[in-house]
Amino acid sequence: MQFWEITKERAQLSLTVWTQHAPTLKIGTQGTTELTALIAQYEPLVQMRAVKQDDADAAYRAGQATLQKLKVLGTKIPQIIEGMLGDNVLLMKDLKDVYQISPRTEGTILERARALYPVWVRANTALAALTPAQPPITRVLQGMPQTAAMFKALLDGYTTEVQAVSDTEGLLEATRKELKDLDDETDQLIKKWYKVMKASYDPGSPEYEALGSIPTETGTPAPDTTEINTVMQGGEDGLHVKADYVPGGGAHATTQLLKWMVVGVDTGFTHSVPLEAAGNEIGPFTVGQTVKLITEATNSSGTRTSAERTITIEPPIV
Repeated sequence: MQFWEITKERAQLSLTVWTQHAPTLKIGTQGTTELTALIAQYEPLVQMRAVKQDDADAAYRAGQATLQKLKVLGTKIPQIIEGMLGDNVLLMKDLKDVYQISPRTEGTILERARALYPVWVRANTALAALTPAQPPITRVLQGMPQTAAMFKALLDGYTTEVQAVSDTEGLLEATRKELKDLDDETDQLIKKWYKVMKASYDPGSPEYEALGSIPTETGTPAPDTTEINTVMQGGEDGLHVKADYVPGGGAHATTQLLKWMVVGVDTGFTHSVPLEAAGNEIGPFTVGQTVKLITEATNSSGTRTSAERTITIEPPIV
């Protein structure tokens, strides 16, 4: 169960006892009506968080896909140009400058792409001037021939994609905070109510004994989950799923797992591997499969899970 599910379940049990045994009791100005309203806010917020998470994931993956396309094209197109027009001295001189930029980081991938584009255009012009004229250079990615114009569109559009990542992450963080704030407010109310009820009635009374149906936090603290940071398609074949994690999770956990399922194939999260702090890679999967992932943290007090994350496998960019 996720953190909010624990609180919501305890709140629902508390509400039942509160309504049956002390319906007029107020904790400050809050009573059963206010607790009912808090409980009702959970589901819409959880659904909204899932939507915002999907939006943020889609924006991030779109940006990373563009970057990967720029990297692959930035590596392969110079080789094609060199093979087809190696005797063009001026072109090879400019191509040498492209080769000197190693596409290892976001910055250098973009730098190499900017340097390559005009060389690619000039190479197409040189090919068209041959007798007989030769077609412009293309390179197939994900089943689609990529042209110089498409390459320029990828490069120009990347800034917009980066902004989309920032915007969607901001909205996601705001929704996460709303859910956490709701959970904290609900948790504080039911704990105060429980304390008042236990002090107000004697053991053996119906009111006191009814509190036994409400789970309490005792002994070893419940484990904290390690939240998934990003879920990306990758690996050598491009058909694996790579997950990394938000630092600082897993407090009090004795065991942590990454668990996953393939939608339409598995009936639940039946696959698992030990969670590695540096990240996990699972698979391979096939194009079109949808994979859901969670992390699970366990200790003697129970098991907690992270929010689900989903990725659909696309044709790899290689």
